[in-house]
Amino acid sequence: MIRGFRCPLGRGDLLFDECLECAASHENPCQFDYPILTAMQRNIREEAGISVSSLLNCLRKVALEARNDIYLDPSQLYYAFRGQLFHAVIAQAQDGGAVCEEKFERAVAGIVLSGHPDVIYPQHRKLVDYKSTKRIPKDDKPYANHAMQVNLYRYLVAPRYPVDHLEIVYFDMSEVKRVPVKVMSVRQVLGWLVPRLKVLKSALDGGKLPPKAGSEGIWQCNGYCHFTSLCWPGGAPSAPLLKKKEEAKTEVILKRMGRRPK
Repeated sequence: MIRGFRCPLGRGDLLFDECLECAASHENPCQFDYPILTAMQRNIREEAGISVSSLLNCLRKVALEARNDIYLDPSQLYYAFRGQLFHAVIAQAQDGGAVCEEKFERAVAGIVLSGHPDVIYPQHRKLVDYKSTKRIPKDDKPYANHAMQVNLYRYLVAPRYPVDHLEIVYFDMSEVKRVPVKVMSVRQVLGWLVPRLKVLKSALDGGKLPPKAGSEGIWQCNGYCHFTSLCWPGGAPSAPLLKKKEEAKTEVILKRMGRRPK
């Protein structure tokens, strides 16, 4: 659970109240002042249960964060904070028929899943998600995890709002790009969702920790996780190296099954 900030000035781990009291004094040279730190704290969304966002994260990281007290450097929250500012403006500018930032819940395999889609347009059967990113996709294809996210939201809201169209609006400091997302079948969504949901639920209930990040998620182990040294005592491997190991392992399994790798 996130308990506070790790002081950029070397004062160690501070509870939120301690950090904000220091910032309110206006006597320190920290680049993050009181209003920014307060807004960052308010934007931290920690909920009981399992959310769509947590399933898209490294499951092992999510479980470890639930079991340990976490203190974040404010710089780790800056991009999320910047994105939240944009989301707030967008939500205020929607028309009266839009459903914005509403929490939805749905039981899947006996486990409650929650999520907050950015915007739903019921009359148009459309769901839109906004993404602040360093690199806007050059082609018309969304990033894979973002495409999965909006498809999970579509499944989550389906009992109340049927959705036929999905879209992601990417933006950085210089441009905006609207990218349509292919709608996945319910079978495809559940095929991805249910196994991860069960693994994470078991871990959050005190069971076995989920596996370490694979080649597609290893980037999170480089500066985006407090537990990298626990999972990778010798340092996190590169994505290409890990990919080769995964392919070699798959090849061994297929040979044992008498099948040829593709």
